[in-house]
Amino acid sequence: MTPDITHPSSTMHHVFVDFENVPRIDLSSIGTRSVCFTLLLGARQTKLDVALVEKLVKHAASVQLIRLDSSGRNALDFALAYYVGRATMSDPTGHFHIVSKDTGYDPLIKHLQRHNIHARRHTDCSTLPFVSVSKSAPVPKSAPVPKSASVPVPAPVPKPAVALPEELFSRALEHLRRQITDRPKRRRTLISHLRAHLGKTTTEADVLALIAQLQTAGHIGLSDGGTVSYTV
Repeated sequence: MTPDITHPSSTMHHVFVDFENVPRIDLSSIGTRSVCFTLLLGARQTKLDVALVEKLVKHAASVQLIRLDSSGRNALDFALAYYVGRATMSDPTGHFHIVSKDTGYDPLIKHLQRHNIHARRHTDCSTLPFVSVSKSAPVPKSAPVPKSASVPVPAPVPKPAVALPEELFSRALEHLRRQITDRPKRRRTLISHLRAHLGKTTTEADVLALIAQLQTAGHIGLSDGGTVSYTV
């Protein structure tokens, strides 16, 4: 079940926009209190709307713009997963929103939820909780509450996030360094290979996050066709 994401304004909302997949966002939500945006652009995205740029400049403290240096299949997906992971470590009680129509992020969302992290994917900015609340009409104070209306139950306080262990990263890196002549040449094969080596308790979402870390650290590269290259 998706955790309840309606909380007091003191809760920090971290929004990660897959700008390759959703190139238009609700500008009114930029600069909202207790909200920070991370916009990830592909290497081929070289133009931005003037109105968006003006918003980014005005609210530079709450907006991070990241443009990938090189293109490749799922390159932006892995980068986004990396930045989500960093944010959960720095703010484990925050709420995390991925704005993308790509259902490939759903395993990552479920993985975060299993660790009591408030996470959700949105196909556009209209379903972000703070956008919905800001646009809804206020209820008059004198309005009676129907007897049949249910009283919302406060959501439990989330437990600290369980980050991907450093040991898992070190084990995978050391294993790939030893397998010089027998390394997987395709992304899908690499996922199966690492999962088999790290044990049955390691989920596919864990391995996807691990591959994103390896790519960000420059140990592996992925081509448009899903071919894996190594620098370990």
